[in-house]
Amino acid sequence: MKKILALTLMFLFTAALIPQGVPAGELAGVTMDNTIQIGGRTAALAGMGIRTKTFLKVKVYVAGLYMETPSKDPGNIIASDQAKAMEMAYLYKKVDGEKLQEAWREGFEANTPAATPDLKNRMDRFVSLFSEAAVEGDRHVFQYEPGKGTTIIFNGQPKATIEGSDFAGALLAIWFGEKLGDGGLKELKRSILEGM
Repeated sequence: MKKILALTLMFLFTAALIPQGVPAGELAGVTMDNTIQIGGRTAALAGMGIRTKTFLKVKVYVAGLYMETPSKDPGNIIASDQAKAMEMAYLYKKVDGEKLQEAWREGFEANTPAATPDLKNRMDRFVSLFSEAAVEGDRHVFQYEPGKGTTIIFNGQPKATIEGSDFAGALLAIWFGEKLGDGGLKELKRSILEGM
């Protein structure tokens, strides 16, 4: 009996030393890492939500917000100059590139109507990256590193880095701004903020 107890205790002690690597978030079958590294800084998963579309509540993607210093204040999420990221994991079978570009343009126009010509040029550069369709299982990540800019990553492959904290704020305003356009985005924002 003592031998069994000793072996059990040894197993539990050894198991406690092994990193568990359990994802921090899971939603609609999508898991996201507990933390990510952005330019040597650690950003933690602060909340997740599902983007739905139309009155049928079609699930388009799961989104997760990462922040170096998490905040429930949308204004702080948008404007703070810290390491942060949004990750999108697509659930819908296929979203055409034309539809993606249209959605990005509408989001920028609604939430950053007074953008300078320079910022508009960077927004256009971002939108141009979405010429191809997003399909179920695709992941898009937008990582902002202070002093560097926002790196756009498609399925693990960096595509571009767009400079400026103003661009990072304009991008995050699409999810956390005041003019979200439809109920699906409002529900997504609420879900992410409640997860903090």
